[in-house]
Amino acid sequence: MHPPTTFSLLDADGQEKQFPPEGPVLLALVKEDCDTCNLTLPLLEAVHRATDDGLDVWVAVQKRDDIAVLKERHDLTMPLLDDDALDLSYETDIDTVPTLFLYDQGQNCTLQTFGFDKHEWREIASESMTLAGRSGGDTAIDWESLPEQRPGCGARNYEPGVYERLQALKSGDLLSRVVDLASSDDLHEFMYDQGYTDGFPVVPPTRERVWKMLQGAPRDPQEEVAIMPPNLAPITVEKIAINAVMAGAKPEYLPSIIALVEIACTESFNIHGVLATTMGATPVGVFNGPIRDRIGMNYLHGALGSGNRANAAIGRALRLCARNVGGSVPGGTDRATQGGPHRLTMNFAENEDASPWESLAVEYGFAPTDDVATLMAMSGGPATVADERSRDGRGMAGTLALSMSCMQDPKSPMVDTLVVLSPDHAGIFGRSGWSKDDVRECIMEETSIPLKYRLRSEDAGCGLPPSIIDRFGGEAALDVPVPKFRDKSNIILVVAGSSAAKFSTILGGWAGGVYSTPTSAMIGPSGALTIRGARGADMDKRASGGRDLGAFEPNIRRP
Repeated sequence: MHPPTTFSLLDADGQEKQFPPEGPVLLALVKEDCDTCNLTLPLLEAVHRATDDGLDVWVAVQKRDDIAVLKERHDLTMPLLDDDALDLSYETDIDTVPTLFLYDQGQNCTLQTFGFDKHEWREIASESMTLAGRSGGDTAIDWESLPEQRPGCGARNYEPGVYERLQALKSGDLLSRVVDLASSDDLHEFMYDQGYTDGFPVVPPTRERVWKMLQGAPRDPQEEVAIMPPNLAPITVEKIAINAVMAGAKPEYLPSIIALVEIACTESFNIHGVLATTMGATPVGVFNGPIRDRIGMNYLHGALGSGNRANAAIGRALRLCARNVGGSVPGGTDRATQGGPHRLTMNFAENEDASPWESLAVEYGFAPTDDVATLMAMSGGPATVADERSRDGRGMAGTLALSMSCMQDPKSPMVDTLVVLSPDHAGIFGRSGWSKDDVRECIMEETSIPLKYRLRSEDAGCGLPPSIIDRFGGEAALDVPVPKFRDKSNIILVVAGSSAAKFSTILGGWAGGVYSTPTSAMIGPSGALTIRGARGADMDKRASGGRDLGAFEPNIRRP
């Protein structure tokens, strides 16, 4: 039982009854549709009449409209209190009606029982007479005619929805402002008008829903998790929970969503740059470990698409946090020239069982049993790679290389690029005995063209500035082969999808290793436990902006 705070309830005559009660009081909490409550109300009335004014007997009714019904049904003269708001039920933390509390003169609860147990009720009736100064007096109750025991009923304050509302209103954990709408307002249209949505409808974040969401992560709701760009606004656990509700998440997703927010706001990942770039980059999340099945993520059919609540809601919640807390709104600080549908949400789990290699998380230094999320900045794709003819690793890697050669433009070297192999394509590499590095090396080799073909020209304005050749010895370097990628580690390989056909997907990166680095975190019960930049990235520094394309030095292999 919660120690009751000071408040009052009204009886049927409009008289206030103060809590905690002064003087001896026998207090009962009941509801009208409970058979056991109806069995015991005449017993309470008998105690009330026997104790006269030496002890108060109060009955708190959990529905206001039931007070008159019970009063007439049982010819009651004792005070019936209005607990329709369930203030008393919440403070006493009952889960069953009827529940009895006997308070002495010092406001101490000396006896308590719930349901009906004849022995316990007889003891409380006797003690009530003693407190009233009528020890040994007769309550006129025929105890022998009563059953030995009768179970009670569930209290209203623990009914689904009601319990969450009471916790949200009375726990003091939630501090966010509540917006009251007129009865004629359309709630969903209001959310659109206020700019809270990403273009699709959102779930209204009522106090009850937010409180329930917070149960998914044992953490102080007012704890500051990060500073969310671009507005550099503090984002608390409660604020994340609000946006998680809006995104359609379940409470069990909340630790993953908190972890993504923590990853995104690191210097390593740099979500400010990711969301502000005109190139239209977006965070893409890849999940590894047991959490994939524990929260029902999809890594089979349609893993990169729609239809899975966990995949969609977790990624969407991160974007809503950036919008509603960070202020990243298209046309404002979100300067994407075109963007893409993957900017709404792009989040999936790796199909580890279908991969011939260690998972992405293990590759980045985590254990196979760790729950891990990796966030990457992707600006291109998804682009499909179709190859139903290759039968060995060399042919498959060659197809990938040709598909990746013209990403963004055919001349410029690329940065971090995510290759999501289908199980059938990954199986080709496995049967050929190819490692991830074998695939990467082949792609580096097959995408290499002479430096002179990567320079800007009159025929194509894309590519590297001609001045770059001075860094590599002048015109002698013009025929040196330059691969598409700055380094083989920029080629990120994962496996996802089903064994339906030989189709894979490529998502082109954004400024990987320069402005944003793939960043991972081990997910704990309340968020990120360990945050680690891929390839040993410095977590404490963010590259400054304003560098021209020449900063992306090609990986020139000198003779």
